[in-house]
Amino acid sequence: MKTFSGSARCISVDLPGHGKSMLHGEKGAGEKLRLSLEIIADLLLKLIHHIAPAKVTLVGYSMGARIALYMALKFGTATKGAVLISGSPGLKDKLSRKIRAAKDDSRALAVITHGLQLFVSSWYSGELWKSLRSHPHFNRIIASRLHHDDMQSLAQMLSGLSLGRQPSLWEDLPNCRIPLLIMHGEKDTKFRKIAQAMMNALFTGLGSNHDKGSDIHEVVEVPNCGHAAHLENPLPIIAAMRRFVARL
Repeated sequence: MKTFSGSARCISVDLPGHGKSMLHGEKGAGEKLRLSLEIIADLLLKLIHHIAPAKVTLVGYSMGARIALYMALKFGTATKGAVLISGSPGLKDKLSRKIRAAKDDSRALAVITHGLQLFVSSWYSGELWKSLRSHPHFNRIIASRLHHDDMQSLAQMLSGLSLGRQPSLWEDLPNCRIPLLIMHGEKDTKFRKIAQAMMNALFTGLGSNHDKGSDIHEVVEVPNCGHAAHLENPLPIIAAMRRFVARL
């Protein structure tokens, strides 16, 4: 944001259950607030219309990238382009979604039952974060994650925005006409494959304009980093974003 604020208006949003944002909205069964990708995207669309006079370029990481992609596909009239860092269009088959939803429900329950310290320790012990664990500021990054006292809201986000409950966006990709900048870490083999599959799907929708696909969409591999590319090696991300925004 420091880089771009001299030439663009930067709006940073804490998603519900994150930072100091508050959860308000429609109640589902009992007193539990019902959350979903669609509800959050609609909330963000209302926010954009309220504070931005023109189309915006969305930038999201991981869950934020999923939301940004959904908005680019569904709300093209408000979106100029989308930068997706370590993002996925979702899980293709129902069984995988069912298993992932159950896992995230278990994680949400663990946050409520055992607190954030245990959840964070367990979360960052996974293979996805192997590269981040070797970062010189890893302990400081983890400590910053613990400055959060609304466990209920965080648990609701974990469950409601689970990859298992997100509608698969793979079939929508061929119809995408909003420019996408898809970024992944060099060491993040899982999301490298996802990024390539996304580009294949995007190019499928271009038909005879297949060769022009690289003028609309782009994949950038960020060197010397894993899944948390924006934390591990931010400068190449800034450079790619600068080119992308200038092109838009």
